[in-house]
Amino acid sequence: MLIHRLRSLLTCLLVRVSASAFSSSSTMRNNQYRSLPSSAAPLIIGYASNANSGKADQAIIDGASVIIWSFIHLNIKDDDKTCNIKTSLDLNEIQRIREKYKHVVHLAAFGGWNGPHPPTFSDGSSLSGEKWCEIFMQFNEKNGFLFDGIDWDYEGNDNLDAPTSKFTLETLDIMADFSLEAKSKGLIVSMAPAESYLDAAVVPDSIDATFSLRLDLPPRAWTSPEDREIIKGFSHAGRQCYAYVLAKAGVQSFDF
Repeated sequence: MLIHRLRSLLTCLLVRVSASAFSSSSTMRNNQYRSLPSSAAPLIIGYASNANSGKADQAIIDGASVIIWSFIHLNIKDDDKTCNIKTSLDLNEIQRIREKYKHVVHLAAFGGWNGPHPPTFSDGSSLSGEKWCEIFMQFNEKNGFLFDGIDWDYEGNDNLDAPTSKFTLETLDIMADFSLEAKSKGLIVSMAPAESYLDAAVVPDSIDATFSLRLDLPPRAWTSPEDREIIKGFSHAGRQCYAYVLAKAGVQSFDF
């Protein structure tokens, strides 16, 4: 059962992630893609959303070796049943940065706080993770292999009544299956879960080690009346939701 696998995964997560970080890429890796620095070199990672601001350039000059661009989104046009990748990123400017600093790896991030989760058609159906990966690969090739991989950053929403204030199993399955397919194609795959979404420091068999799709939970660390007064109703924590993705895709599917 997957839930039992989640429990055992959380017990040894820190050790396994440490051992698998900077894993070698697939032998099918396209030579258009760049590789992460060797395991002996530290990863210095920066997130960027505005390629025109000069901040990404400065971060690279200061030592960043990986830039993760925020964000791209899976998109469905229900009227004609077409699916594509949607973004407001300046892809031409990212290309300039890529060509200028040839040692730097570039990833595209999905999600973001208040960002959309994988969409569905009007009948509730969606595409598989493998199919969405194929669509991303086509988008990436069309744009000159701009990105060397992807980063998962799906999160919750300020509005606790929004559909994205919780995950669906379909979303987590898409993430896991996309990751497996992307890794097999030689892409770098990473994730950036909020702490409560993947917390390896919890007490085994406690409620914090259990799995939930909800992203509207109160943070468990804040339990006293005084703490509750400080956070004043803040309720945007999750509970090990990303562990499902790790358990299904396997830790070896993720570079960091």
